[in-house]
Amino acid sequence: MHAFDYSYLEGDAIDVRRANEGEKIVTLDEKEFTLTSKNLVICDGKKPVALAGIMGGLNSEIVETTKEVMFESAKFARDNIRKSSRALGQSSDSSSIFSKGVNEYTTVMAMKRALHLIEELGCGKVSSTHFDVNTGNSIDPTPMTVSVKRVNGVLGVKVPDEEIVRILTDLNFAPVLKGDELTIQVPGYREDMESYPDISEEVIREYGYDHVEPTFMPTARVTIGGMPMKMAVELKIKQHLTQAGAFEGIHMSFFSPADLNLIRLPEDAPERHAIRIINPINEDLSLMRTTLAPQMIQAMARNQKRGTLSGRIFELGKVFLAKELPLTEYPEERPTLAVGVFGENEDFYTLKGLLDNVADTLNITFTYAPAEKPFLHPYRSANVLYNGKPIGYLGQVRYEIQDELDMRVNAYVAELDMGALTSCYEGHKMYMPLPKFDIEKRDFAFVVDSDVTCAELEEAIKASCEYITSVSLFDVYRGVQVGLHKKSMAFSVVFTPKNEAFTDAALDGYVATVLENLKTRFGAELRA
Repeated sequence: MHAFDYSYLEGDAIDVRRANEGEKIVTLDEKEFTLTSKNLVICDGKKPVALAGIMGGLNSEIVETTKEVMFESAKFARDNIRKSSRALGQSSDSSSIFSKGVNEYTTVMAMKRALHLIEELGCGKVSSTHFDVNTGNSIDPTPMTVSVKRVNGVLGVKVPDEEIVRILTDLNFAPVLKGDELTIQVPGYREDMESYPDISEEVIREYGYDHVEPTFMPTARVTIGGMPMKMAVELKIKQHLTQAGAFEGIHMSFFSPADLNLIRLPEDAPERHAIRIINPINEDLSLMRTTLAPQMIQAMARNQKRGTLSGRIFELGKVFLAKELPLTEYPEERPTLAVGVFGENEDFYTLKGLLDNVADTLNITFTYAPAEKPFLHPYRSANVLYNGKPIGYLGQVRYEIQDELDMRVNAYVAELDMGALTSCYEGHKMYMPLPKFDIEKRDFAFVVDSDVTCAELEEAIKASCEYITSVSLFDVYRGVQVGLHKKSMAFSVVFTPKNEAFTDAALDGYVATVLENLKTRFGAELRA
């Protein structure tokens, strides 16, 4: 229902029509809208006074000086109200109700109830002026006849006849049962009741779903179940991440243009090549997402605002990439993994450890290289590479974005293209027997140029000798002792024998090969 101040209505008329192109109205929340012929308006004799089914106009609102009121109780086509609400970006309790559908019985009863309350409370005198424009459909109960056998057939259980009668009586259906024939009177406010499946739903809702016993379909057969490889691997990735203390997050597949602005993407960025929804719920959910990063960053911000100052979150979902816009074919739905960590005890390396966990699950190894992302810290970010090709990134969220979202602790985010790793899903870890002979461990400190990365040295060391099974960095030093634009990087290297124990001469040869290889490629010198 809606109430108008009658003194503001002009022309002694009420006209419900489609708006004229470019016609304007200011609603009760003081927002001005420019309308089209697709919008329905309620007008007096001269002007629009309400957006039908959405909100009344400011030019006819009830104020302290109101003396005469006109009530309107109406039913509108739900698709029109839904489309107008979304197109105008104006949502209200009224539009929410009308979008789902209102029946004629309710509009009549609402008006009668409102007028009754005015008389009972003594707050006004009801006028005899009344207009009823309707479809001509009766709002009285309508008869429906169904078979009890068919009602029970839908449910798969036999509900006692007396229970069916009792339940439908309590629901004001006035049932009459004669043998297998059940006749009911459908109230005017139950427009959803069309056939026997609707009766079955009402009966089991009151009788209790616990009466339904699970049984096999008549044609069902017991088979050996299984899980597709893709699903099994993704489940294993999720299990590894949850075991590392991460919680799974699930976001909608839509996001807002503001999300792309949040992460400072340039106008020509591929991520801005997003598919726009024709009928979005609202502007915040108007684009199909092309990256998981904005939603992950906002999830970490929301947790901090609610007092959770540390945590790990991951999402394994899809991004939607169009080959061209407007769409001429279905977009690519690329599986993507996003991981976010935040808190005083979290940093770049804890996030990297989670990604290495994913790589270990797939029985592969990631390498890392410097990255430049507009939403990541320039010195605390990296690209993730597999077989030399970039498949993602990780890094700390820029301070400006953290400040904009009122974050209280540092946040880190990573994103991996799982579609590029699909070929790894078939891989299986092979059992390797423990070595029969003692392993040998050597520590080296190499002096190299400051722009040489740890990953480059690790890769070169491993490639130098087939017996090297582990390389780990344990120290980095910069200072006058190693020279300007130089740094010292210290590694522990493990040599594992295969068929026979190492001799001193053989081991010295392997070490010499490592040193020679690093000197040739990077000019590395062994630090004294």
